Amino acid sequence: METTLIRVIKYGSRGDDVIQVQQYLNKAVSVKPELVTDGIFGAKSAARTQQFQRDNQLVADGIVGPNTWAQLIALMKNLLGIPPIDKGKHAEIRKRVLSEAGKLVGKVDFSQLIGGRPKGIDIVKTIFKEAANVTLQDANFKDPHSKVWSPQPFVGGKKKSWCGIFCVYCYRKAGLKTIRWDIAVGAPRGNIGLNSWSPQFVQNIKLADIGAVATRQHHFLIEKVDSGNPFKPRLNTIDGNLLAGKIQRRTGFHQVGKDNFNYYSLK
Repeated sequence: METTLIRVIKYGSRGDDVIQVQQYLNKAVSVKPELVTDGIFGAKSAARTQQFQRDNQLVADGIVGPNTWAQLIALMKNLLGIPPIDKGKHAEIRKRVLSEAGKLVGKVDFSQLIGGRPKGIDIVKTIFKEAANVTLQDANFKDPHSKVWSPQPFVGGKKKSWCGIFCVYCYRKAGLKTIRWDIAVGAPRGNIGLNSWSPQFVQNIKLADIGAVATRQHHFLIEKVDSGNPFKPRLNTIDGNLLAGKIQRRTGFHQVGKDNFNYYSLK
């Protein structure tokens, strides 16, 4: 987990990452009652945070910023069952991820109705449940005004893109249950992290890394790196949530440098 990708948690914050903070705090030594992991950072969560900060020689402001996140992660990750992955197993995991993604190519198409329901709607439901812990019904896929089927379900009254959720789903199907999609902030969490720029940025790209455009509004799995251009290679990818919600292979569409490319790799 990368602290640079985690937002600051303070009084009034809500979300999946707040639940994570509460879980971490509950593992710390304390005489205070265990926190309810409800995803709401209230007075009790702030008080427990202050105690944790005092115990670890941090500024006791009750705000979970980068330093507090780092200390929580350093002390608690093993207790929470998020140990590092044996790097010797990375290559095999990557193969399985791409295999799982390949099985779903062509399986979703909301322009086709089967029995009055979009093709692959149940696959999308499974993707959301497994990767983001979000349970959807058919009603979530209908525009509340026009009642027309939508490949992006309505969650909390807003359309929710699932390209990144699809990528995380493939990792979890490959057996890596320590990776999940944080729907509150729109990023993967667990044994995967965003790469920062370095002279080896391009050379370090590996198959099954999760690519993302600059805005991180679209994510995809990298299936092949074109070696013809070592500085701005084009990528062969498997993308979810394309036109009509399709899951498709794309050849050379994404290019490093073309769209200020980012990517997440296993840790």
